Formats: sequence, C-alpha cells, structure tokens
Amino acid sequence: MEFKNLLSQSTLPFIVLGVLLLLFVLTSIRSKNRSSASRKAPPEARGAWPLIGHLHLLVGSLSPHVILSNMADKYGPVFSMRLGVQQTLIVSNSDMAKECFTINDRAFASRPKSIAFEILGYNFSMLGFSPYGSYWRQVRKIATLELLSNHRIESLKHVIEWEVVAAMKESYSLSDSGKVVVTEMKKWFGDITHNIMFRMIVGKRFDEGK
Repeated sequence: MEFKNLLSQSTLPFIVLGVLLLLFVLTSIRSKNRSSASRKAPPEARGAWPLIGHLHLLVGSLSPHVILSNMADKYGPVFSMRLGVQQTLIVSNSDMAKECFTINDRAFASRPKSIAFEILGYNFSMLGFSPYGSYWRQVRKIATLELLSNHRIESLKHVIEWEVVAAMKESYSLSDSGKVVVTEMKKWFGDITHNIMFRMIVGKRFDEGK
C-alpha cells in the first residue's frame, strides 16, 4: 500500500508535465494553422457592418459593378467581402477566374448552407439549393438528360408551338371583342413561359393550377 502511494506520488509530476507538454504542442499547432490560414486568406474590404456586412457599400449612385471595380483597384484583383453573414470572394482577374472555374472548380462548386435554402429547397433536395456532392451530380445529370437535352426539347417542340398559338389566339379574341384591351407584354410572355415549363415537367398548364 505504501509502495503504491509512493509510486503515485512519484509519477504525479511526470503526468502533470506530460499533460502540460501536450497542451503546449496542441496550442502551437493550432496557432501555426491559424497563422498559415491568415497568410493565405485574401484581404477583406473595410467598412463592414454587423449582420449586413458590406451590402450598404453596394447601394448608391454608381452601379454595383463599378463599385466592385473601384474596390478591386484598392484591394487588389482578389479580395473578400461579407454579403450579410456570408463571406464572399471577389475575383476581378480573368486568369484567376479561369483558375477558379477550371483547376479548382470543385472548391467553388458548392454553395453555403442556410436555413432559408433548407426550407425553400425541401431540405436541400432542389438542384439550385443542394450542396455539391453525389446527390447534386445525380440530379444535375437527370436534369441535363431528361429536361434540357436537345432530344427532349425537340420531342416537346409541339408544346412550345401550341402555347404560343394559344396565347396569340387569346389576345386576338380579346381585341376582336370591340373593347380597348391593354396587353402587358411582360405578363404575356411570363404566362407563356410558365405554361411551357409546367406542361413539359408536370403535363399541366400553369393556368389550370390557379
């Protein structure tokens, strides 16, 4: 019993020293990683506000692309800014943009997760809201082959022609009634587009769902 107590008392300083040494090594590694990450991070534009970030800088008499061009002259061809709470990388150099979308395209292929995307995208199941991965690649393949391929568009060409003719007949019938009818072309083209998309995807017109 006395031997065990003596052994525990003699090893206790070594255990404490080992724990302190381990904490020191972990702290050094973490600080080294932070310093290396900070060296690789692009400069961030000044003037960010809480919650909205740099959004207030994009509002003014100048167009957003002109404001971003002036900021690129100040901070360099690659800098970061916060659009709300999301950190955004701004690239204004053609060579760097080509590198981002060719060599390092996987690093920029995904999109940030948020509660809004989770709710609006049905738990990130929609193509435009889902993060990059095997599911996104499979859905994109289905959309490319089954919805946006030339063969699919050619097979559904009659839907486009029918909707355009139907919209023109409806406009002619309204003008032939003897009343002055004002047609809002934006809504007119929007109805045609919605009807074409709905008939191609679900087989029903958009007007029938109202």
